[in-house]
Amino acid sequence: MKEQIPAILLLGIINAALPFFLYAYAAQELSAGMLSILNGTSPLFALIIAIIIFKQNTTIMQIFGLGLGFIGLLVFIGVDKLSFIFFPVLLCLIGAFCYAYSNNILFKLNHIRSSALASVTMISGFFFSLPLILVEPKAFSWDISPEIIFAIFFLGLVSTGISFIAYVILLQRSSPVQASSIIFLVPVTGIFWGAIFLGEVISAKVLVGAFFILIGIALTNLFKPKVLSRDA
Repeated sequence: MKEQIPAILLLGIINAALPFFLYAYAAQELSAGMLSILNGTSPLFALIIAIIIFKQNTTIMQIFGLGLGFIGLLVFIGVDKLSFIFFPVLLCLIGAFCYAYSNNILFKLNHIRSSALASVTMISGFFFSLPLILVEPKAFSWDISPEIIFAIFFLGLVSTGISFIAYVILLQRSSPVQASSIIFLVPVTGIFWGAIFLGEVISAKVLVGAFFILIGIALTNLFKPKVLSRDA
């Protein structure tokens, strides 16, 4: 594992510290819907990187599935949510590219235990995140409520930590393209949890978009290439 330390440290930057900061910064000017759409470009980047840089194989149906999933995401969120503010949009695209590239690296490091790989990545990401506090325009305050503390703890432990371990397991057992296609499901599950716990209304466009997303993910995973290269 020692010879893989540079790659793991790189993962700490491009899979944790940098994209977390970029999305958080962009969220100050972009809507949640626009952020979801831009985050949905990550599977498309993962496909391009896998083919061009890591020389992976793909299939026409897998490409079609990713395209259908992204169209479903646009329908689900709504094109009315699109807003093109150049700098924050660019930050999100850079973040999506970072996620896509790190997925391909994680796939190559499948010989390292998933929990150890995910843990070291998050820990190194934490240390790389510390300097980013200095570029934050607003001063940090410890005057926060217990509810916010609980939300931060939950987001860090469950939504990021445990979920990332599960995601690494999925990625190492499938492929960067297949695993990243799950990103399309994030807004879908968010809407349906909102309907269950908050009584939010599910519209027809949400159901149509979710249908396209599910079909797209199914095509991406069912029509995978027969051979995948794990050699660096």
